[in-house]
This record gives sequence, structure tokens and C-alpha cells, in this order.
Amino acid sequence: MKNQLIKQSWIYAMAILTLVACTEENPVPPTPVKENKEGKFLVAVSVPGSTTATYFLPANSLANEKDSISPKGTGLEFTNTFTQFMSYGHVGLVGIKYGRGDAHIGQRFTINPSGAAMTVGNQFEIQNGFVTAGVVGDYAYTIMSGYRAADKTVGTMNRIGLSAGEPQFQTFKVNQFNGFEGKNAALIGLADGKDDAFYTSLHFHENTDIDNVVVAKINAKTLKTEAVYSDSRLSISGGFYRSARYSQIGVASNGDVYVFSGNNFGTKKAGALVIRKGATTFDKGYFWDLEAASAGYRFSKVWPLLDDIFLIEFYNKKYEAGKQPGMDASSQYAVVNMKEKKFNWVKGIPTYNNMPSGLSWPYVFEGKAYVGLTELDKFPQFYAIDPQTGTAKKGLVVKDANEIQAAAFIEKK
Repeated sequence: MKNQLIKQSWIYAMAILTLVACTEENPVPPTPVKENKEGKFLVAVSVPGSTTATYFLPANSLANEKDSISPKGTGLEFTNTFTQFMSYGHVGLVGIKYGRGDAHIGQRFTINPSGAAMTVGNQFEIQNGFVTAGVVGDYAYTIMSGYRAADKTVGTMNRIGLSAGEPQFQTFKVNQFNGFEGKNAALIGLADGKDDAFYTSLHFHENTDIDNVVVAKINAKTLKTEAVYSDSRLSISGGFYRSARYSQIGVASNGDVYVFSGNNFGTKKAGALVIRKGATTFDKGYFWDLEAASAGYRFSKVWPLLDDIFLIEFYNKKYEAGKQPGMDASSQYAVVNMKEKKFNWVKGIPTYNNMPSGLSWPYVFEGKAYVGLTELDKFPQFYAIDPQTGTAKKGLVVKDANEIQAAAFIEKK
């Protein structure tokens, strides 16, 4: 597979990961932008009747429900679709596409000084494909675990530069994690540890006897494993949908690492544990039974919002332990304060019966989590969720579109 590398430096530093549909992954949400920044939002949408194009539209604000934008006659039409977006800070978007039997490709987008959406560099190819991705520091990373390769002991990581340079890739062994030597691991998610390393869940899918949650801390530059954590109170951390792998790990602002398990595999409750900053084991005094807190529901996706507050997407039906929801709908949402163990169902959004496709991946801006959703028989619309209360308010409407896929604030240069 020939690598179509980007031939020009990226003028604007950037990155986002937002995983969608059958290949969505859970990216680390961008750092909130400070108030009074001058710039525009870049919004990625799909339109009815088109399966081959994505539209990128500038917007002055996402917060006002009386405002609207439309792909008709405005914005950038890009002839390809993406299964995932990544956003970093306030400089742009990276779209990547799971290729199934075809090439896995990517493209960068931003807003130029005149306020119009534009591409950055050329379309590039992700070597050996990917099943999970995330932003760590100034780079976006994708991982293809060894279980899909001819040699199941080897995985591939692609490193996508956000300020300049070309995507690079390297292989690494997935059967040498301390305590699990000789067992092939699939890696799920990349949670930025803020120290050139990331946390990822290990899924030993060939070894059904392993019913514990296992997390590795890996140096993003060298791919050397710095630590391995295991605990018997939870089963595997990660969400699953077809070939998609959703991260369920998030790092709080104080460095504590919260590890969730939606109980998609295994026999344990759906809940959360924590690895305290600098600790070598899980905190034995912390466990939150989120299945009980939600009155019996399990979950598929987890997004860090602010500090130790997370947004969780729950399945619409209740399932017994060990039974996988598969492709069933998950469009119930709750905001959880992990330190105080406060649970609030999100209020102010349509009921899951009127919101068949769920939310877009959150974009945190000035203390609010902006998500796009499409209510039945209506145009897609942004909602601003208050992380402290879980209350959502209506925002920008995108007319003539059928789905909001991503958004990022782009600071004017």
C-alpha cells in the first residue's frame, strides 16, 4: 500500500479526532479556548442524498438558536467522507476515514485569514489502517492492533504531525506487556497523559479467561510501555461497534486517570476506577457502580469534558452482564462528576426516540460542551451542555444538512 504523504508543511497547527458510526473513536476533547479570541468555528456536515462528499462551513458562533448556516452555496465541498474527526485546540480539524477493504485516508482542514474553509496539504494514507485514534500533545495518532495483521504479534501506529511534516508510521509488539507476555493485545483508545505518554485499554480477545480491566501507559514517541495496571473490579475498558473501538479512559486536569468499563464484555458491573497521578496501581478505595447510578444501564462512549467531569452515552435498553448490545442504539446521555460521584441525566435535548443517530462528539469551548444532534423531521442543531448541571440549551441550526459531524474554533491568524 503506497503511502501518499503530505507534500507541504501545514501552515496552521491543528488536530481533532471525532470517531463516528462504525469506525468512530473517542478522541481527547480539545483544551477549552479562552474567551475573547478572534476567529470562527469550522463545522463539518453531511447532506441528504450524498454519500461521497463532506461540507465544511464557517460559523461565527454555535450558541444562538436563532442563527443558521447552510452548505448551499457556501463553505467548502470536499469529495470524500470521513468516519472520524480530530480537533486540537483552536487551529483546525483532521478527518480520517476507515477504509474497510480500501485505503484508510486522511485530510486536514482549517479556516484561512479571509474566513473561508480550506484544505491544508494533500490527502494522505494511513499505513495498515486503524481501529482506534487520539490526540497526544501536538500529534494525532492512529493504531491498528495486531489481530488484524498477518502477524498478530505486531501493531502499527501512524503519527500525524499537526504543525508541520509528514505522517510517519512504525510497528510495535503487542504481546510483551508486563504480566501478559505472550498474549496478543488489541489497544483501545489513546488518552493524553500530558507527559508525552498516553493511556490505552488492552483487550486480550484471544484469551477469554482474562476478565479484568487492563490499562497500559505508553510513551508516544518511543512506543515503550511505561506501566501496566490491572484490576479485578471491572472487565475490559472500551466500547465496541462493528470494527469501531471507543475509548473509555480520560485524564482529569489534576492528572488522575479515570478508567471506565461499559461492560460490553465480561461479567463485572459497568463502572469506573481511578489511577491517581503518579500511582503504580488503581486506587483500591475508589469504585463507582455506574450501572446502579443509571438505574441499570450500560454505556458505549465516554468523553472527558472539564476537570473530572465526563459525558457518557448509555444504551437505550438494559442488558445483563456478559451480553453484548451489539449494534443496538445508544442515545441516552449523562454528565458525571467523578470526584463527587454526582450523576445527572442530560436535560434539554430530545428524547432518544426522537434522536435516532445520537450526538456528535463534544467540542469544549468556554466552559460548555457543544454537540450536534438531529431531531426527527428537523435540521441538525447544536446544543450547549453545561458540564456542572447537565442542562443543554439550543444553539446554531445547520439548514439543508442531515448530520453535524464535527466542530472546532479556529483562531484568526
